[in-house]
Amino acid sequence: MSCLRPGGLELTRHALSFVPVEPESRLVDIGCGNGESLAMIREEYGCQVAAIEPDTKRRAQALANNPGVEIALASAEDLPFEAATFDIALAECSVSLFMQPAVALNEIHRVLMPGGKLIITDTYARNAVGICGEGMIRQLYSVNQFRSMLTAASFNLMHAEDCGEILKTMLGQMILDYGKDEAYRRLGLDRCALRQAGAGYLLLVAEAR
Repeated sequence: MSCLRPGGLELTRHALSFVPVEPESRLVDIGCGNGESLAMIREEYGCQVAAIEPDTKRRAQALANNPGVEIALASAEDLPFEAATFDIALAECSVSLFMQPAVALNEIHRVLMPGGKLIITDTYARNAVGICGEGMIRQLYSVNQFRSMLTAASFNLMHAEDCGEILKTMLGQMILDYGKDEAYRRLGLDRCALRQAGAGYLLLVAEAR
């Protein structure tokens, strides 16, 4: 199963190396897309998984890729799970798309056990803040903005890591596949905006207080 997300499943595996994942662990994927990470996690880690996906077509594909897994058609701002249900929450390319990030992060905190871990991988701004797009990239937050949002939602940031040039690598592949104009249109930001922001890709691991 292919994975088009920046860093792919290799980055997912790297992110999961920062938290204990046992067969009895309960993990929720916030915005699972087509379910590639879920399928890998089930196969390689054997833990209990669930997910949400707000897009109907992607959810259908995720269900096909993960038979028997609970994948709710829902948004991060209104998670259909009981409080203190999960040990790990995974949000890959999701936080920058949240319509109400403060509400969504509070919801994620609600469904995590005390001491539960939130793993975020997402685009971010190395040089600027408040950069908004209209495609695959809707919001570029800085590390400090991520830290502030997590703190406000009762998380402690444990690890922050710049993931190098994987966003640039993905953009290069998109230009090869679609042409320059279409690639930037899909991203939702032009070259100048990306350069101004110092756009990169970030891994964060936080613990629920």
